[in-house]
Parts: sequence; C-alpha cells; structure tokens
Amino acid sequence: MFNKNQYSSPKRTFFHLLFFLPLLFLVVNSIKVQENEEERSILLKFKIEVGNPSSLKSWHSDKSHHHCNWEGISCDAHRSVTEIYLTSAGMGGEFPISIFNLSKLEILQLHSNYFVGRIPVDIHRIRNLRVLGLGKNQFSGDIPSSIGKLQFLQELNLSQNLFNGSFPCEIGNLSNLEDLNMSKNYFLPSKIPIEFSKLIKLRNFLMSNMSLYGGIPNGIGNFSNLKFLDFQANNLSGKLPENLFLLKDLYRVHFNDNKFSGDLPKETEFSNMDLIDLSNNEFTGSIPEGIGKWKNLKVLWMHGNRLSGKIPVSIALLPKLMNIDLSENNLSGELPQELGLHSELMALDVAKNKLSGKLSNNLCLYGSVISFSISSNKFTGELPETLLNCSLMDISVDNNMLSGEIPASFWSFYLVYVVMSNNLFSGKLPDNLSQLSPGLTILNLENNNFGGSIPTSIGSLKQLKIISLRSNNFHGSIPKIIVNLQQLRILDLSLNNLSGQIPIKIGKWRGLIENSSPGIGNANIQLITKGILIQLQTLYNSSSAIDLSCNSLDGSIPEEISLLKKLSSLNLSHNHFSNKIPENIGNLSALESLDFSSNRLSGHIPQSLATIDSLGVLNLSYNNLSGRIPVQNHFDTLSLDGSAFIGNDLLCGFPTKKLCEGDGKTSAGDANPAIEVGKVDQEDAKEELLLYAIVALGFAVGFWGLFFSLLLNKQNWWFPYWKFVDSIVVRMTDYIQNN
Repeated sequence: MFNKNQYSSPKRTFFHLLFFLPLLFLVVNSIKVQENEEERSILLKFKIEVGNPSSLKSWHSDKSHHHCNWEGISCDAHRSVTEIYLTSAGMGGEFPISIFNLSKLEILQLHSNYFVGRIPVDIHRIRNLRVLGLGKNQFSGDIPSSIGKLQFLQELNLSQNLFNGSFPCEIGNLSNLEDLNMSKNYFLPSKIPIEFSKLIKLRNFLMSNMSLYGGIPNGIGNFSNLKFLDFQANNLSGKLPENLFLLKDLYRVHFNDNKFSGDLPKETEFSNMDLIDLSNNEFTGSIPEGIGKWKNLKVLWMHGNRLSGKIPVSIALLPKLMNIDLSENNLSGELPQELGLHSELMALDVAKNKLSGKLSNNLCLYGSVISFSISSNKFTGELPETLLNCSLMDISVDNNMLSGEIPASFWSFYLVYVVMSNNLFSGKLPDNLSQLSPGLTILNLENNNFGGSIPTSIGSLKQLKIISLRSNNFHGSIPKIIVNLQQLRILDLSLNNLSGQIPIKIGKWRGLIENSSPGIGNANIQLITKGILIQLQTLYNSSSAIDLSCNSLDGSIPEEISLLKKLSSLNLSHNHFSNKIPENIGNLSALESLDFSSNRLSGHIPQSLATIDSLGVLNLSYNNLSGRIPVQNHFDTLSLDGSAFIGNDLLCGFPTKKLCEGDGKTSAGDANPAIEVGKVDQEDAKEELLLYAIVALGFAVGFWGLFFSLLLNKQNWWFPYWKFVDSIVVRMTDYIQNN
C-alpha cells in the first residue's frame, strides 16, 4: 500500500536543517567569541608580565581593534593566535607563563629582549610550538629536560644568554628539529650528547662558546641535510669524523679555536662549501689536495696549526677563492705560481711559515687584493709589479729577504697599514706621500736600506699613529710639519743620519697628551723601551714612545716636550744635544723609560725628574751635567751603582762618592745619612771587638801563668795567694752593695 510519509520525510529533514543550522552557527560563533575574548585577556596579561613596554602600545582593551591586528601577533583563518613575534621590543622580567594558555601558538619569537630567570620546567605545555626563539636575553640556570617533549619543534634558539647550568640530552628527542642554536652561553663543561646524533633533520647546528669538550660524535657525519656547522671556541679535541667531510650540502664550517688534532681527512665532497675555518687548533700533516674539489669555496682559514708540506696547487685553481689565511704553520716551499690567476683574490696571509722563493706576478692580476701578509718567511726578490698596482689597504712583508726600490705607484690611495721592516729594501720615499696615501695609520720601514730625506708631506698624514724608520740611511732634518700629526703615538727615527734640531712645537701631539684612541693590532714594530729591544705586536692604549737616538741631532731639548703627559718612553741618546734638561720634565707623569745619555747636556738635574713615580729606567750618563743629584725615595733606587750618572764629572751626591759643596768634612755618603751611619757603626764595632780580644788574651796569659806557677810551689804560696784573692772579692762585694 502506498505510504505518503515516505515522500514527506526529506522535506521535513530540510526544514529541520533550516532551523538547526543557524542555531549551530550561533553556538559555534559564541564559542569562538569566547575564545577570542580569552586570547585577548591572555595577551593583555602577557603585556603586563613583560613590563608594559612602549612597543606594545597597540595592545589595548578596545574591542574595536582585534588582537590579531596587534603588533607582533599573527592568527590563522579562525582568528586564533598562532604567532608572537616580538624581537627587540624592550620587554623584560621572567618568562611570561600566561602564553601557556594559547593552545594554537606555533611560533614564539622573543629574541633580543631583557628576559631573566629560568625557562619554566613546564615549557612543554605550549605543545604545538614549531619555533622557539629566546636568543639574546638574560635567561640563566639549566635548560629544562621537558623541552625535549615539544615534538613539533623545528627551530630552537637559546643563544647568547646567561645559562650557567647544563643542557639536557633530551633535546636529541626533537626528531623534527631543523635549526639548533645554543651558542655563547656559560654552560658547565660538557660533552656533545650522543643523543644529538638522532637529530638527522638538522640543517643549522650551532654550539659555539659553550665549554664543550671531548670529540664530535661520528653520527653527526650522517646529517645529510646539514648546511651550517659551528663548534668554534670550545675545548673539543681528537680527530674530525671523516664522514663529516662527505656532506655535500654543507656550505659553512667553524671548528676554530679548539684542540682538534691529527691529519685532515683526504677524501672530501664539500661541493657547496663557501667558508671553512679550522684555525687555532693542533692539526698536523699536509693540506689535502682534495680541497681543489671545493669549487664554491671563497674563504679558507687554517692559520694557527701545525700543518706542514707545500701549499697544494689545487687551491690556486679554485675559481671563487677570495680569502686565504694559512699563517702560523710549518708550511714550506714556494707559493703556487697560479695563485691569483683563477680567482679575484682579496686577502692572502701566509705569515710565520717557512716559505721561500720569489713572489708570483699573478698575485694581484685582477687588482682586487686589499690585504697581503707574508711576514716572517724567507721570500726573496722584489715585490711583484701586479701587487704594486693593487688597491692595497694592509701590507705586511716584514722579516724576509726582499729587496729593490718601492715605486711611487705602490703608495695607493687606500693604504692604511704598511709594515715592511727587516728586509733589504732601498730607495727614497715619494715627496707627495700624503697625496698618494692620505689614510696611512702605520708606517713601519725599520731595518732596511731606505735613504734620502724624510718627505715633508709626511706631516700631512692626519691619521698616522706609528712612524718607525729606525735603522735606515735617512739624512737631513726632521720636517717641522711633523708636529701636525695629532694622532701620533710612536715616533722612532733612531739609527739614521738625521741632523738639525727637534721641532720646537713637538708638544702639539695630542695622541701623546690625551692618548684616548684605541689600540692597534698588527703593529709589529721593534722598540727600545726600558733599555731593552722588544717586538711590539699590538699597540695598546698605553703604548707610546719617542726614539731619536743614534743620530746627529743638536740644539736644546724643547721645553714643550714636557707637555706629552702620556708619553711612556723617551730616548734621545747618542746625539749632540746641549744646554739644560727642561725644568718641567717631571710633567711627563706616565714616563717609564728616559735615556738622555751620550749628549752634551749641561746644568743640574731638575728636581722634578725625581717626582715621576712610574719611572723605571733612567740613563743620563756621559753628558756635562753638574750639581747635586736629586734625592727621592723612588729616584734613589733607579741607579744604585751610579751607572745612570757616570761620565758626568761635575755631579755629586748619592750614589756617587763625590762630596757636594756644603757637605763639610763628612764623607760623600752624607747624601744618604742612614747608609753612612751604618758604615761608621760597623767600623766602631770592629775596633771595640779587637780591643776586647787583646784584653781577654792578656788576662788569660797573666792569670793562667800565675796560676800554674803557684800550683808548682803550692806549699809556700798556695794558701797566702787565695787568702789575698778572697779579701779582694769581699772588698768588691761591699763596694757594690754600698753604691
């Protein structure tokens, strides 16, 4: 029988849907509105927890402005907060635990703020996190093991904090982790956990400056996605895993400043390698030929190891190589002639090796070299012509056997550091030096065969801080315009044939008055200070000296030299200076070494000189000085043997043996009464001791001689003698008691 209800049910269902769908929408929307209100409240609480910074001024309770549009907040399609990105926002305080209630949060980036304290142990409550960035804050303590429960985490950055506890091996459980950075913290010394070998998805692995020790787990060599590996500045040791050098995607490696040792792996597949830094370790053996396969290599740093043998020619064939530092090794042989021929080389440093031979003309074929250092080797011949036409900023070729003249084309507009000492170079400096190299800061040409006069244009080099022309053949006078060098800290013109006078306005050198400029590395100059020839590698803030010794300079020592209050060493010895020592020489309050010896100085020694407490070495010998030597506690100890004053026949007083006028008939030692009294007491004591000895000897001979005589004639004399002695003793006793 036909049933009408069968045909009416779909119609009835349709009407039901029309009724319930709006109701369902209202319910869902109501829930969503409630969730949004909760998130808004959570974020406002977060704002208070982090110190209510001005960067969050857009965060307010006005509901007309949805929180998804607030600064640093991102939401998904359902308008739920999924990202908080607030770097360098001026926030502080402890970790804001209110965000634990943001259930959809996936990215928390709070880099470069001022958060302190510990990371909460229940950090895993933000269970959907994919990115956790807490770098560059001030978090401390341990990293909680619960961080290993964030199963979706792909990026973890805890670098540059104050963590001073331990980090958990449970980080190895983060199977989806791609970027891990815990560098630059103060963790307790620890090995790299073997559990980290499970992080096979890692692309960036950074654990520098973390007090790590031990070796690198072999499992890291299986990270096929690895691109950036940084373990620098730790105490890691042992050999490098050979499979590590087979990772084709690895493009940047920092293993520098550790204690790695052994030979470098011969088999390499670093086809994408851009920069590798293996410097300051204990690697031995030769440089692998396989480096020639690294066709994308731009930077190769292996300095400060024990590598030996020749530099492989394959390195010189790399098409993108720009920066090579192989200094401080035991490398020998010649530089490959192809070096600089196949790439635009910008920096080359092979200093402190055992390399020899002549330099290739290809070194600066493309004119791109800006830094060139071959110091402390055995190179010979002249500088290559192509190098002379480079845009050099820094050149260090000292301590070789290089020769020839330096043409004017060498002095490029960009030159800053020039260190060419201890070679066989000759020729003259160009007259227009200041126009050719106006930015010159260090000019070190010491111990060569340069000649001619010092160009007057040198006084126009406004940035010059070090001039060392010692031990050459320069002649003529010191240019007066040299007093315009406001930044000058070290002037060494010793051991030349200079004549004339010191420029009067020498006191204008601000660098020796205020001395506020920072130190300079790679100075590499020889300097006589405190009477000792030293090698100064770095110019520190306190380093300052003037050395004009061993020339033929004459005239007076300028009074203005006393204005150089930060000067630490002054050497004017072996010249022909005359007249008096400046009275206000004591104003050189930082002076540690003073040598005026072997001149023709006259007059007295200024009393102010004795007030320089920092003075450690003094030499005024072989002059025509006269009068009493100043007396001061510290000054008296500078030359106890008198060598600092020898050759000045008219000087008197301590430590010489000459009397000064007005000292009377006392000895010259009266200049130091304490010493003289001691000598007199010693002489009196000797005379008194001699007198006692003579009396004792006489008594012994007389007494015992008489005693034995009486003993032999005992019967006649024995009893009368002792009776007489007894009477004498009784009389003496009575006298003592009465008086």
